[in-house]
Parts: sequence; structure tokens; C-alpha cells
Amino acid sequence: MNAPLPSVRTLWPGDPLADPALLRELGQKYLVWDPFVAGERRVDLHPIVLPGALHRQAVRVAEHVARTVDRVAARALDDPRERALYGFHDDVVALALASHQGRDRASLSRVDLLLSAGEGELSFVACEVNADCPGGLNEAAALPALARQVGFAGARDPTRVLDRLAARLVELARGDAVALLFATAYAEDLQICALVARAIEKRGGVALLAPPTAPRRDGDGLSVFGVRIGALYRFFPTEYMEEQRNLDDIGAAIAAGTVRSLANFAQIFPQSKLAMARVSALEDEAGRAGLPETHSLLDVPEAQLQGERAGWVVKRALGRVGDQVFVGKLFDDRAFAKMLVDTRALAEEGEPWIAQRYVPQVPIATPLGPRYLTLGAYVLDGIFAGYFARVTPDTHVSHEALCLPVFVDESAS
Repeated sequence: MNAPLPSVRTLWPGDPLADPALLRELGQKYLVWDPFVAGERRVDLHPIVLPGALHRQAVRVAEHVARTVDRVAARALDDPRERALYGFHDDVVALALASHQGRDRASLSRVDLLLSAGEGELSFVACEVNADCPGGLNEAAALPALARQVGFAGARDPTRVLDRLAARLVELARGDAVALLFATAYAEDLQICALVARAIEKRGGVALLAPPTAPRRDGDGLSVFGVRIGALYRFFPTEYMEEQRNLDDIGAAIAAGTVRSLANFAQIFPQSKLAMARVSALEDEAGRAGLPETHSLLDVPEAQLQGERAGWVVKRALGRVGDQVFVGKLFDDRAFAKMLVDTRALAEEGEPWIAQRYVPQVPIATPLGPRYLTLGAYVLDGIFAGYFARVTPDTHVSHEALCLPVFVDESAS
């Protein structure tokens, strides 16, 4: 393994965000209102520097995986038997089919990549695809800009996701307003939608912040608070919209093509980790490239999972932000066996769970010591748009992960 590894470079002074002015800018300009978790900083400015060759490999893997998972998941839109495997509520299926019928195709995914050294070669492997409403946009915009502000130079910032997303939403709205739907009780959700709204308005568009229950039928389209809308941006999971009273209105406008959504509602299928199991089952070796072997949990014998505990990860198909992810290597035999009993019982009741081969990761050097990198690569309409990266002391990313900016150094290739 001779290729250069990514590294985290120390900025001077050693803790730039100790400066109250910078921390205030993080909150007021970029709307990162939750920079701490359990009293510990969850964001920092020390940059992850990717060698150019690894950056290009990450882009290739992210685009390939996003397109492959999307293609395989799309089988569910035309095949009721395939659709039934995902176990979605009828309302969720209806919204997905409305997007399919209306040729509502806009997408934004974040493919989470792990740095591996399989067969002695550095490579990125995708452990998840966040296709329904991926987060991290505030940190992706703020951290590189603030790292530059405190003097980091000599590498390239590849992240343009916020600007490109705003431009796409203005285009989709076709002169009407963009409604940004989110759970209004959650500041974490508001900070994302408010930042996207600012970017839309900067481009001359009209942005309306609203709960997902706000859109109502307006002729052949939708309006929010009496304002005609042409596009929906959602930071609200499709599965959480079950049984809303306005779903028929939303579905009719999407199916008719008078309103576009981003991400489109059909992205709930690639959002499900079951789609990765379907890739393993249906694709050839080229199609499976960049993905670990993945199966529906009930398709792997319990004795095999127990006997190979350190080689498996068990995940709920619709788990988010590291929740309901069980890394066998982090359990003892007894706890892992108990977890399998519980999760298999849920799977037998119809809730999809997957078993995925564990990806051995290569730690990278950081000012905090060796850390594991989860490199989130945004893919907008199939094309790479930037990074949201986190580092952790163990091989499980959760809310406590440390978010850092990402730069590319072609001279290190």
C-alpha cells in the first residue's frame, strides 16, 4: 500500500473555533446552531486533505454507486412484487409512484464512503446511500470557507453542493416559488432549509419555509400560504409523511408535472438499505463494484452471522444517522446473539433489515490521533457535487462524529 493516505492538517492557532467571532460566524452566516454534542465540539476547521488520485477514485465510486442503486431500486416502481420487498406504507408508495408517473427525476444523494485497503490497495467502499433527504449542507458550506478564512491554502475546495442545489431548485420551480418542507419543531432541520432558502433567494428565486402539511391543491398545482409553488425541497423523510391529509393534493400535482420535487419521492427506494441488498442479488460484478456484499437479514443464516460476528454489520433498512446500526466487531458474542434475536424478530414481522459485510478501514492521521474517515460524497442528478466528511475513533459514525472540511491536493497524487 504505497499510495499516500488522506490526512488531517493542523491549523494555526491550534483551535480556531475557540475564537468567539468565528464560532458566531458559524452560527449566524452558515446557521450551524448545534456545533456541540454532549458538551463536545462536533465540528472543527482542521482540513482533511485528499490526494488527487483518491479524490478522483471517490468521485467515480460515488457516482457509480448512486446510479447503480438508483437503477436497481427503480425496478420497484414497475414491479409490484419487487416493491413489496421494501415494506413501505401505501402512502409512501403512492408518492413514489406519483414522481414516477410525472417524470419527476431530480435527485440529491450522499454516498457515504469508507477508506479500505482490500488486497493491499487503497480504495473507497460505499456503506450507505442517503437518497431521500441527505443532510450536512451547512457544514459542507461553512467549514471549508472558515478554514480558508483562518489561513489554510494550497489545496482545492471541491464542494459546490449548496450553490448547485439552489440553482437546480430555481430551475425546477420555473418562475414560481420553492417550498422548503421540514419538521418545524427541530432547529437542526430549520438550519438546513433556512440556508438553502438563502441560496435560492440569492439567485433571484422565492423560497417559502413550511411544514410538510402546508402544500394544498391550487388548480392543477399546489400553493403554500396562498403562494403558487413550482418545486418542493424536502428535508423531511418520505416515510414520515404517512397519513398526512394533503398527500392526495401533493401526489396529484407531482403526477401531473406541475410541481417538481427534490429529492423526488421515488428516492425513498434507493434510500432504503434494502436496495443495496437488491444490487448484490441482481447485478453482475461490474454493477456491484464499490459496494460491500449485502443481503436481506433473513437471507443469511443466523448461525453464519453468529459464527462470523466480526465480519458483519446489521442495519435497519430505514435507519438514519448511525441509528440502528450494529457493527459485529464492537459486540461480544452474547450481546450480538441477543441483537440478532431482536432484529430478526422485527424482520419476520415485515420490517426490512439487512446484513452487510464489514469493511475493514484504514485509519488516517489527525491532530487527535488516528481516526476513521467517513467521506460523504454528494451526487446531484448523477454528478458529484462535493463532500461532507466525519471522523470517528471507532468504525461507527453517529451524531457524535467530528465534522471537518475536505480539500484536494493534486500534488500529493
